[in-house]
Amino acid sequence: MNGYIRTALALALGISAAGTVSAESMRCGNSIVDETVSVTDLLTKCGEPLSKDDRTEDVFVRNPDTGFNRKIGTRIIERWIYQRSNRSLPMAVTIIDGKVNKLERTD
Repeated sequence: MNGYIRTALALALGISAAGTVSAESMRCGNSIVDETVSVTDLLTKCGEPLSKDDRTEDVFVRNPDTGFNRKIGTRIIERWIYQRSNRSLPMAVTIIDGKVNKLERTD
């Protein structure tokens, strides 16, 4: 009986935790896009964004022998802003090295 209660409790906690994790998505016309869409599909479904910003960041990795970080390259981070309608919050799409990474509502 005690093992059954622990299993049920663990299952309930797992379900409730899974319910709180949700990815953002946005509607573009008749399509819904999320972070799994390619940049090409994003442009096809949603068109050009209202604005685009980009920056280049250095990528570092910690050397296990010395404990110091060393640069292993760079990555390009783009932030595209879409305004779907006058009554909705703008959506920001973060693209890292040409791959959609995150969608989020902005102010």
